[in-house]
Amino acid sequence: MTPVHKLGIKTIAIYTEADAASSHVTDADIPILLSGGDSKGYTDVDSIIRISKENNVDAIIPGYGFLSENADFARAVTAAGMAWVGPSPESIESFGLKHTARKLAVKADVPVVPGSDGLIASEEDAVNESERLGFPVMLKATAGGGGMGLATCNNVDEVKTSFATVKSRGETLFNDAGLFMERFYPDSHHIEVQVFGNGLGHAIHLGERECSIQRRHQKVIEECPSPFVAKHPDLRERLCSAAVRLAESIKYGSAGTIEYLVDDKSGDFFFLEMNTRLQVEHGITELCYDVDLVELMLRQADAQLRGEGGLSKLTLQSLQPKDPSGFAIEVRVYAENPARDYAPSPGTLQIVEWHESAYTRIDTWVKTGTVVSSNYDPLLAKAMYHGQSRYGTIQGMHETLAQSRICGPPTNLDFLASILKDSRFEAGNTMTKFLSKFDYSPSAIDVISAGAYTTVQDYPGRPTMGRGFPHAGPMDPLAFQIANILVGNRPGMEGLEITLDGPELLFLGPAAVALCGAPMEIKLDGLASSMWTKLHIKVGQKLKIGKTTGGGCRSYLAIHGGLPSVAEWFGSKATSPGVGVGGYQGRALVAGDLLATAKLPSDYSTLPLSIPERLVPTYPKHWNLMCMAGPYDEGYLLETDVKMMYETKWQISHNAARGGIRLVGPKPKWARSDGGEGGAHPSNVAEYGYPVGTLNWTGDDPCIFPVDCPDFGGFVSSTTIVKADYWRLGQLKAGDTMQYRAVSLEDALTMRDRLDDFIHSIEKGCAAGSGFDQIEPLDYTKLPTSKDTGKAVIHQIEAKGNQPTTSYRQGGDDYLLVEYGTGNFDLNHRCRVTALTKALREASGEISFSNGLINTIPQRSLLTHLIYLESQLGDLSSAKVPSRLFKLPILFGSHRETAALNRYIETQRPYASYLPDNMDFVAKNNGLEKQDLKNILTKSRLIAVSVGFFAALPLCLPVDPRHRLCCPKMNPSRVFTPAGQVSWGGSCMALYNVESPGGYQLTGLTIPGCDILGSKPGYSLSRPWLFEDFDQLSFYEVGEAEYERQRKLWESGRYVYEWEEVEFDMAEHNRLLADTAEEVQAVRKKQKEAQDRMLAYEEELMAKWMKEKAEGKIPVDRVEELLKDPGIQVLRSPHNANLWRLKVVEGDRIVDAGMTVAVLEAMKLEIC
Repeated sequence: MTPVHKLGIKTIAIYTEADAASSHVTDADIPILLSGGDSKGYTDVDSIIRISKENNVDAIIPGYGFLSENADFARAVTAAGMAWVGPSPESIESFGLKHTARKLAVKADVPVVPGSDGLIASEEDAVNESERLGFPVMLKATAGGGGMGLATCNNVDEVKTSFATVKSRGETLFNDAGLFMERFYPDSHHIEVQVFGNGLGHAIHLGERECSIQRRHQKVIEECPSPFVAKHPDLRERLCSAAVRLAESIKYGSAGTIEYLVDDKSGDFFFLEMNTRLQVEHGITELCYDVDLVELMLRQADAQLRGEGGLSKLTLQSLQPKDPSGFAIEVRVYAENPARDYAPSPGTLQIVEWHESAYTRIDTWVKTGTVVSSNYDPLLAKAMYHGQSRYGTIQGMHETLAQSRICGPPTNLDFLASILKDSRFEAGNTMTKFLSKFDYSPSAIDVISAGAYTTVQDYPGRPTMGRGFPHAGPMDPLAFQIANILVGNRPGMEGLEITLDGPELLFLGPAAVALCGAPMEIKLDGLASSMWTKLHIKVGQKLKIGKTTGGGCRSYLAIHGGLPSVAEWFGSKATSPGVGVGGYQGRALVAGDLLATAKLPSDYSTLPLSIPERLVPTYPKHWNLMCMAGPYDEGYLLETDVKMMYETKWQISHNAARGGIRLVGPKPKWARSDGGEGGAHPSNVAEYGYPVGTLNWTGDDPCIFPVDCPDFGGFVSSTTIVKADYWRLGQLKAGDTMQYRAVSLEDALTMRDRLDDFIHSIEKGCAAGSGFDQIEPLDYTKLPTSKDTGKAVIHQIEAKGNQPTTSYRQGGDDYLLVEYGTGNFDLNHRCRVTALTKALREASGEISFSNGLINTIPQRSLLTHLIYLESQLGDLSSAKVPSRLFKLPILFGSHRETAALNRYIETQRPYASYLPDNMDFVAKNNGLEKQDLKNILTKSRLIAVSVGFFAALPLCLPVDPRHRLCCPKMNPSRVFTPAGQVSWGGSCMALYNVESPGGYQLTGLTIPGCDILGSKPGYSLSRPWLFEDFDQLSFYEVGEAEYERQRKLWESGRYVYEWEEVEFDMAEHNRLLADTAEEVQAVRKKQKEAQDRMLAYEEELMAKWMKEKAEGKIPVDRVEELLKDPGIQVLRSPHNANLWRLKVVEGDRIVDAGMTVAVLEAMKLEIC
């Protein structure tokens, strides 16, 4: 786009859905989506011509792909009255078929490779021609290009085999089965000359480029000038003169490239073909000859439009350079997997960082956040370096590659850098067979199979991140750290977390690894190996980790040096697949992934090292887990409920995963009848921050929150597992049982210290290579216990004047919640939270929150500090708070919303008071009509009172108290919510920025407010969220077509949010509260009456549903009876799981041992 903008030309970019975020789209004045789909859009001539006419286009420039050498398209462009920025259709046709191009070369006295005279009609003719020419020979599809439709033959048998293949490929790829034959020169160079003609019989050359480094006849590295030509002083003149002669012989117009085969021994050269378009590698010519070829092409087209035929002879000749200035190298950077024969590797680029200087030029369409499609060529960039000497250029290019970072799918960066360091390349011995003798072995792991659920984790993950992004990190930090210690890593270095069934990994380089955690099958090249042991892996060995063989569900594979190519996100490489952040492309591994590894140091110890069996932790089927009071034990749950939690032997549900471990057991009676402003159900509360390890009540369903849980929400959290037992929590498996064991704060901290000491002792023992004898094993048979389960509220400051009640609630030994008020929503409270947060972050000394809690301190010290800060805040009822007012579209009744509700009905709960229409329910629950609800959403300002839950979700409250609604959350909560979903729960509106679980009622769809990799307008990698506390949102209604238009703009990175800076005046707001108090009271009365009616209806439906569930459950004794029936063939599930769907029906015969009969769901995984 640079030369186009330089010339002041308005641009229109056509694109497909897959290319929506490409730079040519975002840089254009007018981008237009093609209608032909990803596969055919760019070749739909009629559509492109129609778009061009509709937009009064003057000229079309085709670039160097798709239709760039299509004569029919060029004719269609000129027939439509537009300029074709390229050579004439006749020129394209003349050189489009290689056998006719040879004749033109001969006519222009340009040497050609000895070969057949025209096309070869039969296999017999091919054999005869090969014997005449002498082996080796090359069969070529006459319409081929880009290295496709070629076959090298060394004998008659290969000619016979290749004849049919090349003919078929020519017909399939180019719609032309014609082929011819040429003598093949194995010791040769591929050198090309850049020409430019004016279409009037005059042409110039701009020197040569060497393109000999090729793989499968595709160029990999190009140089200007050619190092071979530099060794043969007269060769440049002969090559370039012949090229100009050929171009002038057909009155060639625009840019073109004459390609030669040059014999390494004699220096003789032969015409290969002419590319009648701009070449990919044209940039290095521009660097060495200080010319802009695209600008020249546009000037030529402009002269044609003016009726001048082309640039004048004098103008053209004035551009003829003498010699190149300096040396330039271009490398083609691809997303490709060297372990899979350089197969294309689509995926998300998590980091794109180019090492640039005054000497580099990076032509690229990608950036951080780009998704590389499988639809097109995986070329990411053309990286170029221009220096004064060839040696300096090689060194500069190598430095550019070595210090550039592309994280996500595998690339060829390291492969290219290795070529540049090869002695043959440095000496300029760059023949076309270079790569056939180039040995490249990356230090990497090829994922043959990924196992059930394997992710990259590090420790401690992101415990201070917040804003709806999980802590992440290993579920079992104990086994994880010991695995790292065994291989000589720091304990927290990134490794692999393996759940239930492990991966098969091929090591392309030597490595040292250790597998620790729950017992799993492990084999190295088919031979059984040991866990809790350092294993030395040789090049080419396969490590197969199988299923769990006992208690526990997770193991950890540490690799010496970690996984250097995995991107960091906010200081951690840990994966949180639920929000798509961290790790390998934000997801679990899949077959075909490539994990780069560090090279083993030459002095790395090969001595055996294992953890003694007596020190290996045990993984039972029943777990006693240490816990303390949670933030909402008393006042929300009855004493009998709390007692029940400790006395119950809970069963682990099949819904047990990193984001939540659901328990099966009794339901609480609750200490209150509803959730007040939090919602209708007694489990509902005003939203607050969730502690890791807490028992969260989503309705009546208990769920333990581990490291990937939401960071806040509006459900009661009670009993909380202490930090010392996080590792045991992480090993809970579907079907296991567990029981809570109350401990005091002192005991919890003692157990934490004991665990840390154990890890440090293991680290010392491994460093010494022995010395484990003095280490005491972890003993969980004699856990500390406390009859007093502790209190949720450990301190409270009574309300005084405009300062609200302040409660300090604990959740285990690692969490303290500061709560203002008594569970009601009040913007004065939110203002106070904002002020407290600012005070905490500005504090220095023993307690600092500049980036979360930096140092661990005693609970009492933290409490004292918080009480002191509270005393300094004073009266904030007249504060003015910075704010931004956003204007967003909203679509009611979208197909995405309907699909989400249908999914809930089909898989979670078939009927409820809020089904099938959430909006209708929210309206009725507040004594309104549906249109009234729409009016509230489109005519109110909603202010963000918190940002978090999942992926920076803004939780908003209507500024006007008369517009505040109240409704219960779904019970049970959803497992899926569409991105961009506007929803209502309790007294608040929430905007779900990513696909996630949730319990709020669905009330519309808008544009999401989060971009994980920060590449869209309004975001950055350091600030991937949009909304902040006290931002205000307003909505305007749109139809589905307009919404989808704006949504596509957002997805392609072209959506610009509409917002303005404002100030929120607390004094003005408090006056509004006072002035509308009586009116609000009447609204609340009306809402209460409606909610009582809906609650009664919900209780009736809930009772009916629970009864149906109980009646549909098959008794255990009946199951036992069926198992003993000799006429029944039993298929046993490999895990405790839920039946997701049957793949057979009654009457089907099961005849294949590999046949899939059913799909099970366990721990958020599908098991066939």
